[in-house]
Amino acid sequence: MREENNNAVVETAQDLEQGNVQEKSKQQKRENRRRRRLRSQMFAYLIVLVLITVSITGLVWGIKKVSAAVIDHQTQKDARIAASESSENTEIAIITPDDEEVPLASEADEIVNNRIDATLLNMTLEEKAAYIFFITPEQLTGVDSAVKAGSSTQAALEQYTVGGIVYSSNNIKSDDQIKEMLATTSQMSRYPLLLAVSEEGGSKSVVATSLGITGTKAPSLLEGSDDAAQNAGALGSYLINYGFNMNLAPNLKLSDAENLFGTDANLTAQMASAYISSLETTGVSACASSFPVAVSDPASGLETCDLSIEELQAGTFVPFECAIDAGVDAIMVSNIACPSISGEGIPCSLSGSAITDTLRGNLGYDGIVITDAMNVPAITDAYTSDQAAVAAIIAGADMIFMPEDFQAAYNGIIEAVNTGIITEDRLDESVRRILRVRYTYDAM
Repeated sequence: MREENNNAVVETAQDLEQGNVQEKSKQQKRENRRRRRLRSQMFAYLIVLVLITVSITGLVWGIKKVSAAVIDHQTQKDARIAASESSENTEIAIITPDDEEVPLASEADEIVNNRIDATLLNMTLEEKAAYIFFITPEQLTGVDSAVKAGSSTQAALEQYTVGGIVYSSNNIKSDDQIKEMLATTSQMSRYPLLLAVSEEGGSKSVVATSLGITGTKAPSLLEGSDDAAQNAGALGSYLINYGFNMNLAPNLKLSDAENLFGTDANLTAQMASAYISSLETTGVSACASSFPVAVSDPASGLETCDLSIEELQAGTFVPFECAIDAGVDAIMVSNIACPSISGEGIPCSLSGSAITDTLRGNLGYDGIVITDAMNVPAITDAYTSDQAAVAAIIAGADMIFMPEDFQAAYNGIIEAVNTGIITEDRLDESVRRILRVRYTYDAM
């Protein structure tokens, strides 16, 4: 019995041990299955992560490609638009025959403005006061007849930095002589100079008459705008070759005189416009004269023009309006009294109503305004040189042309600034206009 019990105990123990072994085996299998599931899940997660990474990379790449395509498309579109507008856009880069890129018009303006600002910053009051004068080489140096720029010219330009010098037949003896004189004078000047002559064509051409140049016509012989343009181009070509950079022409008085375009306001306007554009293309500035009407006899004293404002607008203003539209660099204002715009008994060259209100205001001109010669009876009979110079600047003129006494006029301008009659800013306005013309041609 005992033995049976022992056997039962042994069998029971064996069964338990066998059960434990089986249980452990089951647990091990469960653990192995769990680990396999974890590995499978991890592998699945890894696959998903890779797929997500690949998808994101592909998406970014696709976005970049699409963006690049859009940008490229827009660039091409902009290029096509720019190309289509190039024929209408005046502010474009032009390639010259020498393959040199010309600055955009806006860039050229900026260059010119920067040069003007820099120049004004370095100019003294005395230099600005001298720069608004347009005189003869004899007035500058004090010699009887100037035919060479030597030590006296150098000393004079160091003391008086004038802005313009006008030459006559007395200063012109030969091709080489005038070339050397103008080149040396220009080199001696601290600031850009206007070197001028009156070259209207025909017998009124100072240079052509002095040097025996032929081939150009008097204005009265010109047959229309094309002929006027060709004539002005020929004049400008030899003037710039000698060193002149301003022509005191055309004269826009309505008359049938040899040196004028004629009596018809519209025809004169058309020819003047063509003349000015062609002349300035050569590098020579035009100066249209004399607004509103030129005097008949400068030696006779103050003359009066009795035309009403309506008559002026319908006649004499028309050529000047076209000259302004053509981009004329300078306009000379007459010493004639014109009560309808200047006031009674006041020369237009000294009238704020004529210059500032009418020429600049009504006609919209913002170029250089030059007085007519200040050494004539129309001015000297009523004004001293300093009075006339100050009155002209107050009226809105930029340059005083041939005052009777240059030193007195110059000192009068300085005194007027020092006493507050004229501000230095007002001088700056005129100096800017003069510099703008010369610096603009330099930038072309």
